[in-house]
Amino acid sequence: MIAPVVRQTEVLGIPITCFNSYEHAVHTIVERIQEGRKTFCIAINPEKVCFCHGDRAFASIVRRGHVYICDGVGTCAAVRLLRGWRIPRVTGVKLFFALLGAAENAGLRVFLFGAKPGTNDAAYEKLRKEHPKLQIAGRLDGYHRDDAQIVRQINASGAHMLFAALGSPRQERWLGEHLDMLEVPFCMGVGGSFDILSGRVKRAPEVFQRTGTEFLYRLICEPWRWRRQSVLPRFAMSVLSEAISTRGLKLFTTSRESYE
Repeated sequence: MIAPVVRQTEVLGIPITCFNSYEHAVHTIVERIQEGRKTFCIAINPEKVCFCHGDRAFASIVRRGHVYICDGVGTCAAVRLLRGWRIPRVTGVKLFFALLGAAENAGLRVFLFGAKPGTNDAAYEKLRKEHPKLQIAGRLDGYHRDDAQIVRQINASGAHMLFAALGSPRQERWLGEHLDMLEVPFCMGVGGSFDILSGRVKRAPEVFQRTGTEFLYRLICEPWRWRRQSVLPRFAMSVLSEAISTRGLKLFTTSRESYE
């Protein structure tokens, strides 16, 4: 079966890779790895788009990426409003778990970098039980500070996939700054995915996942997040302004174009 062609667009100047499903994203990534193509995968949500606009250095790092998954419901809505394309979300945490399964099936080696020492240990043990055939080439918790030694250990492991759980934007900065030195074909920042994998943090209930409102659940559980999520109204207004200026009256017609 031939996978659909991958289309790419931008939201407020930040790239978005338009996959039509998790299977499409996984197929594309595994194919790139097997072809030996360097792939820096970045999850794009409204918060990250706004952060790029306020930090030129970070925006420069983001633009070093190769695959930009549409992680937030806001970015999906923006693509539809700006381009008329209906695309599904491809969240970082779900893609992480899907890629682990694909790595096990394809014989690809993974490296786990980040999180607290105990969390990294627990995530490793969970993977050994749930994916017994998965080749874990190496792992390091996020409290190591010798970057040169970290890069050497990752390269020496022979890993095909590097998952960095350092939190955003630290993980994107670290991967972007060391991209040329890393020999691993695929790298991706996965935020708190190790915490979820280890069982120490629970994902949002299914209703929040299905509706793309995990950010509300996180805000309820962690009220301090309001500062980070306060950018959402600004993102929405910026997208609406660009949509009106570029699409005009087309916004008020039903677009029949979808990503299939």
